[in-house]
Amino acid sequence: MNWSEEWNSSIKHSSYLKILNDKGISNDDFWKQLNYYDEFMVYSRYPGKIMDRISLFLSSNDTVIDIGAGTGAFTIPISKIVNKIIALDPSPHQLNILKDKAKVAKCENISYSENEWKNVSIDQFGKIDYSLAAYSFFEDDICSFLEKSISVASKGIFLVFRAGRGDPLREYAYDTKNSVDFLHLYNILSEMGYLFNVEIFTSDYTLPLNFVYGSYPYTNKTEEEIFNYLSNNDRLVKQKDSYEVLCQRKDALLYLIK
Repeated sequence: MNWSEEWNSSIKHSSYLKILNDKGISNDDFWKQLNYYDEFMVYSRYPGKIMDRISLFLSSNDTVIDIGAGTGAFTIPISKIVNKIIALDPSPHQLNILKDKAKVAKCENISYSENEWKNVSIDQFGKIDYSLAAYSFFEDDICSFLEKSISVASKGIFLVFRAGRGDPLREYAYDTKNSVDFLHLYNILSEMGYLFNVEIFTSDYTLPLNFVYGSYPYTNKTEEEIFNYLSNNDRLVKQKDSYEVLCQRKDALLYLIK
C-alpha cells in the first residue's frame, strides 16, 4: 500500500476540504459556521490527558510552534509552561478567538501567524524546540507537511490525530467515510525513516441533542433523520425534558524526541 497516496486522496474526499470544495467556501468561512467548537472541546475534555502527557517534555526555556492552532486548545495550556509559543493558523476568525482567550488567560508569550504551514519558511521564526500539529494535516502533500514539522524542531515533534474512524455520525451526516487514521501517519513516517512513539487516549462523554444538531451546519440530513440514526444506534439517553447523545473520542499522540 502507498500510505501517503491513500492519505492525500482520502483527505480530499472525506475531510473538511471536501466541504470547502462542495460548498465553494473558504477555510475561514467554514470555521465561522462552527461557533460551537470551543464548547465541544469542553464537553469532550480535549486535549485533557494528551496535554498532560506532552507537558512532561516541556520546560520553561522552550519555544513551541503550534501548527494549525485553531482557537488554542493546546496553545493556551502550553503557553503557561514554555517561554514562547507560536500559534500558526490560516483562519483569522480562529486566531481572533484565540487572541481573545489569551487575553482573558493573561498569556503574553504567544505570537501569531496567519498562514498555512506550506507557505512558511522553516527559519522564519528562529529557533524552535518543539513542533505540534493536532488535526491539522490537511494539506496537499502529507510527506512535505511532516518533514517540515520534523526538521523545524530541535528537540521533538508531537502529532495528534484520531485513533479509528472517528464518530460515525459525522460520516452519516456528510455522506463520507473516514478511511485514514493515526496508523496512516505512523506508516508514512516509518517509510520516511522516522519511528514515532504512539499513545492512545479515550474519552467517553455526552452532548446535548440540540448541540449535536448544530454541530453539522453543512449536512443535508434533517434533525429527524439525525435523531433516528442516533436512536437506531442506541446513542440517545432520555433526560427529564431533553435527550443527551452518547459519544466517545479516541485520539492518538505520536511523538518523537530527538
